[in-house]
Amino acid sequence: MTLFHSHLRVLLVEDIPAMRLLVRQMLRSLGIDQIVEAGDGSLALQALREHSVDVILSDWNMIPMTGYQLLMAVRDAPKTRHIPFIMLTGEHSAEHVTRARAAGVSGYLIKPFGLDTLNRQLARALGKNRSAA
Repeated sequence: MTLFHSHLRVLLVEDIPAMRLLVRQMLRSLGIDQIVEAGDGSLALQALREHSVDVILSDWNMIPMTGYQLLMAVRDAPKTRHIPFIMLTGEHSAEHVTRARAAGVSGYLIKPFGLDTLNRQLARALGKNRSAA
């Protein structure tokens, strides 16, 4: 299992506090301690203005701004378009996956997911980002 360096900064966007806690614990078990949290897409955009992050993990279904809307805003902004973005969702329909891919998602995790799956998606997303840089 890949252990990530403690200097890696993650923006975790999830509206359900228990799910945020679970993912935060998973990230910490991977050696990631720098975690910025937001409860929806609009709060995540505010956090991106205040913090530099290496990867975004975002739920899809949130109010008032969804993870998909956040993904579109991140990809539209020159300052953030390079940040790997992994969508966390209970939606596994082909339509959702296709929409997310078309919008530039780096990875797609279907809830519930385990530590190994999260680890693989992070490694893949960060590897793509490093090779493009």
